[in-house]
Amino acid sequence: MRRSVRNGMKKMYAVVLLAAMLAGCTASPAGNQTPAGSGQPGRTANGIEAVVAQYPDTGIPGNMDAQAFMESDAHWEWWDEYRPKMEASLEVQDGMESYYNAVMRELLVTDETENTVCSPINIYVALAMLAECTDGNTRAQILDVLGADSVETLRARIKTLWEANYIDTPVLTSLLADSVWMRDGVTYNEETMQRLAELYYASSFSGPMGTEEMDAALQGWMNENTGGLLEDAVKDIHTTPETVLALVSTIYYKAGWVDKFHEGATDKQTFHGAAADTEVDMMHLTDMMSYYAGDKFGAVQLALTDSGTMSFFLPDEGVDVKDLVTDEQVMQVIRGTYGNVSWPMVHLSVPKFRTEAKTDLMEAFERLGMTDVMTAGVADFSPLTGDASLGDLSLSSAEHAAVVEVDEEGVTGAAYTIMMVAEGAAEGGDEIDFVLDRPFFFTVTARDGSILFAGVVQNVL
Repeated sequence: MRRSVRNGMKKMYAVVLLAAMLAGCTASPAGNQTPAGSGQPGRTANGIEAVVAQYPDTGIPGNMDAQAFMESDAHWEWWDEYRPKMEASLEVQDGMESYYNAVMRELLVTDETENTVCSPINIYVALAMLAECTDGNTRAQILDVLGADSVETLRARIKTLWEANYIDTPVLTSLLADSVWMRDGVTYNEETMQRLAELYYASSFSGPMGTEEMDAALQGWMNENTGGLLEDAVKDIHTTPETVLALVSTIYYKAGWVDKFHEGATDKQTFHGAAADTEVDMMHLTDMMSYYAGDKFGAVQLALTDSGTMSFFLPDEGVDVKDLVTDEQVMQVIRGTYGNVSWPMVHLSVPKFRTEAKTDLMEAFERLGMTDVMTAGVADFSPLTGDASLGDLSLSSAEHAAVVEVDEEGVTGAAYTIMMVAEGAAEGGDEIDFVLDRPFFFTVTARDGSILFAGVVQNVL
């Protein structure tokens, strides 16, 4: 799956610049096979117009297996190149803490007893693209949610996040992808399209909105860039003739544990879920590991090879797991600033699980203060287009879906965010048993501190 996610996409789709298609110029994102700016307009088999451009080159031989890579000079060369990117991204994470808190509160805390999961970094990149397409108070509200004092700060942050989280090696896959979908016959702002192509590596496609061909191309691109893990959610996505723009951001992630769970140790145990008790496959690992004792929870962290960590937070008896999402000490553990940590021998038990959720973002955006972008006649999309033939534009829909799978080998996750703009719409020596046999909270954090995935598991089926 590691190579096929990106390589399969290259065969069928293109990271492109719509201005190139409509105004005759070409895209110029950084490339791994084609020199910057060498993409040319062309039509896919279904008549959707596109221009090929390239993603960053990882420089890793495609035929090298994981063990050979870890034992080779290529691994150390990769690490030497990656370290300064990671360190640069670590520096911008403090400015994103308010955003992480806000988006996890909105998407993970509900009155329901169902599982919730999201990708904070994926939504961040999507909202940054939306900010590029807006101006005035509309943009200011988006920047406020993202914790950026200016669009220039946001652009520098996006560049840093992309460089630190776009990774494709034999042991770690962390692939970001963006795309812009445009309606035929509309004149778009060339400078904005250029910036989306260069800074966001945004694939752009032009065609007739509200058609089976456009919807098939859009759904196909999203499935390719999420490894097919979210097909059930993607199949319900459709454009309409009123759609002027669709912005899409995706992430596909796969990493293995540094210390793997032994498959032979997995057994059947009862998970006491919020909805009902269920028999689950429970994985077991005994080792010295970091243990955090909070006022309302205990937490352990497991290292992921060449990546960051997966943290498991188990609420104390009588504490609602959803309260942990907004707990200040939990965020300190995630950010690596919580001091009450020890390294006991932990007998860890984790259920194998797959959690998936699809969320309408419109109400969450409104609660976060992004109201102008949803209001026709108020939303300012002047950086996107000055086409006088269009009616008032507004954000007509915004949807996020994410999935995380955990097994003996490691963690796999994917997410997408799609937003559509339309006319006229709106201590040592101790031993601890840490058994996740009831609702728990988790995060997957990259080495740079980016929160890639977060979720509340209330039931394991």
